[in-house]
Amino acid sequence: VEFSKLENGMKVASIDKQGLTARLGLFVHTGSRFENSANFGVAHMTALMGFTSTAHLSHLRTVKTLEQLGGDQTSFCKAGREEIVYQVEVQREYLPLVVPLMVGNTLFPRLLPWEVKSQSKAVKDARAALEASPDDMVSELLHKAAFCNNTLGLSPLASDRSMPYFKPETIRNFLLDHFAPERMVLVGVNVAHSELSKWAMRSFADYNAIPMKKREEAKALYTGGDQRIEGSSPYCHLALGFESVPWGQKELAPVALLQTILGGGSAVYSGIGSGLTSRLSTQVVKQSPYVESCAAFNTSYSDSGLFGVYGVCKPEKAGDMAKAIAKTMAGLTNVSKEELAKAKAMLKGKMFRQADNDTELMADLGQQLLLSGRYGSVSDFASIIDHVTESEVAAAAKKI
Repeated sequence: VEFSKLENGMKVASIDKQGLTARLGLFVHTGSRFENSANFGVAHMTALMGFTSTAHLSHLRTVKTLEQLGGDQTSFCKAGREEIVYQVEVQREYLPLVVPLMVGNTLFPRLLPWEVKSQSKAVKDARAALEASPDDMVSELLHKAAFCNNTLGLSPLASDRSMPYFKPETIRNFLLDHFAPERMVLVGVNVAHSELSKWAMRSFADYNAIPMKKREEAKALYTGGDQRIEGSSPYCHLALGFESVPWGQKELAPVALLQTILGGGSAVYSGIGSGLTSRLSTQVVKQSPYVESCAAFNTSYSDSGLFGVYGVCKPEKAGDMAKAIAKTMAGLTNVSKEELAKAKAMLKGKMFRQADNDTELMADLGQQLLLSGRYGSVSDFASIIDHVTESEVAAAAKKI
């Protein structure tokens, strides 16, 4: 991994695996957690305005340029709780054309009134897609309950109710408050670092960089709670979550091992790699015929996180599944040496497989630099995992 910091404060990182396809991601450290009652949904609207009209290119020219470079199907912008990501995938020789296009979208989108207004359908479609996906809806409700009315509990999706209040000025003010180069990380996979840095710096020469503003950064406040809604699925989708560790903490490795030990299981699929010997498989799925599937999860943010289990069962058995999951999680304070060794091997294998995926590698690199300011390679984390002891895993379980 090569890393540099431009004169304007932007961080640039790259990994060149000599592949023919370059994957570029421009990460901005902002998102729904930085919204307020006056601009709820603005991060989502900002993302929807990605790759539209800029000071140098009309929307049509932007689309045509991406089509000619072969990046029209792989370019997108997505808003999360702590980041907005502009991503493009093109052949590596097109780097000098794509980087200015990406930077122009973050620094000087024109935000034409009719383009903003036309995104109302995209907002409705995103909300409909969320409601049609039980997995995504449970995650949304879990965050809403865990961090009630604050930071990470704020939805990264705009709502229909907020659309009439969205005008170019709302988005422009959001950009001016949060889109300083010091809050950006440009990541490239299969690119030459010198070329990436050079074109990033040249791109800023065409625009006046947004000055860094001090912003109120409220700490994520874990409240806990309960959220439930009626859904169209014939099954109950349930998540049991607890506050976990943020990025960059030494307890992250033991928590990742706890997730691996819990694993997951399905009553339908039982092939190789389906976690047949994990605790959730042996103690919940196999012991409870009403459970369709369940799996452990751990999500880390800059100052907090969520650890828990997501399960699917028959609606009338939701309480029984929750008790079975809670009982299995309570047993995490007792982990044998053999079980820990197996979890270490499984976790390291999964990590190295993910590192082979250029898109996941780019996302991991960008997220680490954005949220913790440093990057730990897969090999570094594997070394940390090797040195985790049974007592450290037990301590992490008790803390959660």
